[in-house]
Amino acid sequence: MSVSISIALVDDHTVVRNGLKSLIEVLGNFKVTAQYSSGKDFVFNSPNVTDPDIVIMDLNMPEMNGTDTTRWIRQYKPDLKVLILTLDNDEKTVIELFRLGVRGYLPKSCTEDELRKAIEDISTSGYYHSEISHNALLKGISRHATNDYQAILSSLNERETAFLLLVCDEKEYKYDQMASIMQVSARTIDGYRESLFAKLNIKSKTGLVLFAIKHGLVRL
Repeated sequence: MSVSISIALVDDHTVVRNGLKSLIEVLGNFKVTAQYSSGKDFVFNSPNVTDPDIVIMDLNMPEMNGTDTTRWIRQYKPDLKVLILTLDNDEKTVIELFRLGVRGYLPKSCTEDELRKAIEDISTSGYYHSEISHNALLKGISRHATNDYQAILSSLNERETAFLLLVCDEKEYKYDQMASIMQVSARTIDGYRESLFAKLNIKSKTGLVLFAIKHGLVRL
């Protein structure tokens, strides 16, 4: 029998944590080994317990929220994998979380299958995003007949790569600002974006940022 994936839950609502525990442990070979009421509770108790494989964490919590807790994890436990499960689905917030090092994000309205897949993908491939699944990326490079992700990168031309790096920049440039920096028209920028969406089989800015992070085009 395979070793179960250990999970810690960080959420300020006891009912939510208990409900998640019951759900998660019937979804697969998963075991909830610890529960915490806030980021502060997690940080305080972290030295006293064995690190789980994955931390599933709420974003909005008193005392120490998910963003601040993620920053702490990035500094002191960078190998710990974090999945954010929250009501907040603002694109800017989600991109910031991925830049901070979270491995996946799910809205609390997600289905059981999405939650299972997120846990499995983070455990096996390191990241989860609905547009960054292994199968979706392979569809984008099927003509190369290879599983080597270098094939994806080599399909991007120099201008597309430059645009992708601007999308990922922490200065959070708007598309018109990118056009000015690259000295091209707004329509050309739209063309770069649509070309990347097609080549990578991605449909959002969030997906582009995570693709670049996952494959080492930008450093956290």
